[in-house]
Amino acid sequence: MRKGNESRTERAVANREDSSAGSDLRDLVSFQLRQLTNIYTKGSSSAYESRFGLTMNEWRCMALLHGKRGMSMNRLAEHAQFDRGLASRTVRGLEERGLLAREADVNDGRGVVITLTAQGKALVSQVFPIAEERNARLLSCLTRAEREILPGILEKLMNQARAMLDQEREEAELRSGSSNSWQEKEGHRLSV
Repeated sequence: MRKGNESRTERAVANREDSSAGSDLRDLVSFQLRQLTNIYTKGSSSAYESRFGLTMNEWRCMALLHGKRGMSMNRLAEHAQFDRGLASRTVRGLEERGLLAREADVNDGRGVVITLTAQGKALVSQVFPIAEERNARLLSCLTRAEREILPGILEKLMNQARAMLDQEREEAELRSGSSNSWQEKEGHRLSV
């Protein structure tokens, strides 16, 4: 059996047999989540690009705007987990294709919100059922009880990761003696 396909039990047995073996990166939850995301995204990306001409980044932006009255560029970048440059390039490309538009923010006369156009809404209505079907297929290996508790577990992990990041940034700021907090510099991008 290839090493990449070993079960956790097989790795544990192999590690006991080889006393010089150290910890295995594949046992870390962070690595496993990254692997899951990479594998799943490859299939989704292929489906969305071949059928609809959308990259994963484009789909993510459009899906986040679905059912919303619009979002600022900063908010969209935050929710998509993009840096501002990537968000701007992605939005610009979708805008050029007539799928997104920029509109004045009714709550902030100087602000601009990104919205789906009628063409963008129509495309999302075609793609979203495929995304939901892929999601259902992914979760089909879980029991009903596992599917019910998974969102709560993932939310707890995301909140913990955000808290860890906040703490690590604050500690780095204290070590550097910086007077401006990272939250002020970035507009506290990761807050929800």
